[in-house]
Amino acid sequence: MKLLREPLVHFALLGAVLFGIYAYSSRVFEAEEARRVTITEADIEFLSASWERQWNRPPTEDELRGLVEARVREEVLYREALAVGLDDNDMVVRRRMVQKMELLSQDLASLSDPTDQELQAFFQERSEDYRVPPRRSFSHIYFNPDNRGATTIADAERVLVELRAASPTPVRAPELGDRFMLRYDFSLRAPLEVRQTFGSGFADSLFVLEPGWQGPILSGYGVHLVYVGDRVEARIPAFAEIRDRLVWDYARERNERAKAALYEGLLTNYDIEIDTSALRRSVLGAEADSAR
Repeated sequence: MKLLREPLVHFALLGAVLFGIYAYSSRVFEAEEARRVTITEADIEFLSASWERQWNRPPTEDELRGLVEARVREEVLYREALAVGLDDNDMVVRRRMVQKMELLSQDLASLSDPTDQELQAFFQERSEDYRVPPRRSFSHIYFNPDNRGATTIADAERVLVELRAASPTPVRAPELGDRFMLRYDFSLRAPLEVRQTFGSGFADSLFVLEPGWQGPILSGYGVHLVYVGDRVEARIPAFAEIRDRLVWDYARERNERAKAALYEGLLTNYDIEIDTSALRRSVLGAEADSAR
């Protein structure tokens, strides 16, 4: 079963599937077969099941006949479109067909679910990607440099001395500073959340501070004293906590490997010629345009 998870095996299987599709297509479009449209029992069952999934009931006889007629119409128009070359040089069609090729490789890559052993190994190789960031609860006092000017830092330092000398020590005291346009109290915020509100400099300082009143620290708004409260340090979660996420990430990476293996395998069947001189001229032209 482990072989079924290898991208090269996926490619080999996909090659066999594509060969079968090609052989089938070749027969369909032979002179006699190209004008024959056959709706099989399997086709009818598929149409009926699709209707039932959508409407939560089986189709009536008239509805089923309508579905079959629509399928015949679709097949006739599709074949005529191919016959007159409507698919040639159509970017939408090209992209859709590329997507379908890639979906074939993904379907083969998903033949089996990953085992816990495979997920554990996947997790260990990239555990840092799953690290849970630290969090801090804090309250701040704001000192507005537009109002206080050159005394802003000194004013903050004076208030800090008073707060540390107070008994009991208050855990918030926004009234000792200036009015702030946002909130004063924040509960267990991650670095990214703090950066989005106060900027990178403030966040970087906050997450190295010890508990209690600290500062002054700067933000894009001005100067702050900060009371650092509850602290949750960064950690790597247990496997069981994120197993569902690992299954998703593992499948996504496996699909990408399968797509790469498919492309690399198919690429060996082609001779690629690129006009490197034209490519270089285009790059130089784009650089010249951007410099203007």
